[in-house]
Amino acid sequence: MMAATLQSGMPRTGVYFGGARPYRGAVQLPRTIAGYEFVQLLGVGGFGSVYRAILRGDMGFTQEVAIKVLDADRARMNPDLVASLVNEANILSQVQHPNVVAARHFLQISDAVLGDTWMLVMELVRGQTLRRLLHAHDLAGDPLPINAPLQVLSEVADGLHFAHRLTDRDGNWVGLVHRDLKPENVVVSNEGRIKILDFGIAYAKRRSADADRTGLIVGTPHYMSPEQLRGEEVDRRSDLYSLGTIGFEMFAGKSYVPPHAVPSEAVEAAREVRFEQREEILRIGLRDRYPGQAGEQLREEIVVLMRDLLHQDREQRPRIAGDVFDRIEAMSAHRPSVGRGHVRRSVEAQNELDRLRPPPDLIAALAIPATQPLIRAAVAAASPEDQPTVVPQITQEIEELTQDLPDPSPPPVAANDRWRAVAAVLAVLLVMALLRLLLG
Repeated sequence: MMAATLQSGMPRTGVYFGGARPYRGAVQLPRTIAGYEFVQLLGVGGFGSVYRAILRGDMGFTQEVAIKVLDADRARMNPDLVASLVNEANILSQVQHPNVVAARHFLQISDAVLGDTWMLVMELVRGQTLRRLLHAHDLAGDPLPINAPLQVLSEVADGLHFAHRLTDRDGNWVGLVHRDLKPENVVVSNEGRIKILDFGIAYAKRRSADADRTGLIVGTPHYMSPEQLRGEEVDRRSDLYSLGTIGFEMFAGKSYVPPHAVPSEAVEAAREVRFEQREEILRIGLRDRYPGQAGEQLREEIVVLMRDLLHQDREQRPRIAGDVFDRIEAMSAHRPSVGRGHVRRSVEAQNELDRLRPPPDLIAALAIPATQPLIRAAVAAASPEDQPTVVPQITQEIEELTQDLPDPSPPPVAANDRWRAVAAVLAVLLVMALLRLLLG
């Protein structure tokens, strides 16, 4: 469930990076709250924090969970945050499906450190977000084998089909729409299972009229349907469009919506993009990224499916996610067990990279200019077997963390010696720690 550590835009649910080292936040850990022992901070975002916690019972019973805790100050100033978490808790309590993250508990707490706030207890999924896996494979120039993206699409479609058909406890159709389906909200578990995350902004047709208003655009523009971008009322076919954007990105190796630096331009581009404009990019990706894996028939089946999912007119898209699932399962070369094996091995490899990667606070220390050359030298000294995998990822994280840092202004002359001494000591400590992590 959760995208923790080193992703831009911290995750909002509970994916535990299988090999990542723990790091601690403002809350002194371990700490027991409402019967749950908080043991690890997994991520921090605009809503608050996500923790790994342990529920202990009698006779040695334990269960690991992920807990999303709203920031008390933000919740007090922005009631919509509380409403979003309540919405997610109510939805997840009803959506019991192997391809959707499960809710365990929802409660209000009063804690000396966390304050008066709310927390959502969820299934803890050990694995990697789809975004992280795609990023790692792109960085290595080695796309996932073609059965892997087919398996991802198949299981996401299966989970969506269940969620879209959800009824309330009185048997009334809910009309649920996820509204924020994207690679960050899809996780691959260590077992190779696919799960959908983050129903915080999901739309339910049967909710009160005040709960959602047409004209309000919520979601991530690059993965939103045209009708969602226009602020119109959405239905399950909007999620199918989002599923198509994910599929296009996996198969083509490029975003369906051309990238734009200015957010307003990205929204306009997402609203106006047509499949006919991007079809050749998809065909080239299928041909060049999967030599020997995708025959002409399979490539054409994928192109036709993407065309149908990404149709501007929702009336021309598949009616239900179950139809998408059936079409993928019937594809000429799709073998589910093979696809699951591919994604499982990819997660295992990324977990190992996380185990070898320095912890976030050590990488963040590269913001200190005096330490950068020394740390880079330590990274370069990694063992030969680690060089091809660890060094490129660490180097990229270094660049992302430091590229926007302003050049430090020269310290006053009187402080030069003291500043250099502190920086030198810190640099030595950091280098020693990094070498222990990489070579020890």
